[in-house]
Amino acid sequence: MSIIETEHPIITAQRVQAAKRMDFLPSAFGAHYLQGERLVFSWLRELSDDYQGGYWHYYWLSNGAFYMAPDVATKLRLVWANNFFDGAMSADAAGIVATFYGLNHLISITHNDMLIERYYGLREYVDRHPEASLIWRAID
Repeated sequence: MSIIETEHPIITAQRVQAAKRMDFLPSAFGAHYLQGERLVFSWLRELSDDYQGGYWHYYWLSNGAFYMAPDVATKLRLVWANNFFDGAMSADAAGIVATFYGLNHLISITHNDMLIERYYGLREYVDRHPEASLIWRAID
């Protein structure tokens, strides 16, 4: 018996350049872009007392998904009692977590197929992230 391995393509993240930032949110969230942006920001505020607002970076993934991450140099402590998570992670990882929560919330309201695909596309990316185990624990 032989075992056939399927290759999983490496998913990469590309930060959105300043000149294209205005197009990002409508492209990422579709018609729900104002609500989507607000939900991601709100979720990070809910999850982390360390987050005090500020500039965010936007990332497109090579599989068509995306995430947002605050421009913060220090680690952020995230706490979510509903799944007993309490941990510190980079702003990039915290942004991924907030994007997951925001997308999940928006999908529960809109049932939008594009957003569902992007949610699962982001899940595909997480396994290759250096803080994958923390991200999975935070969204479990």
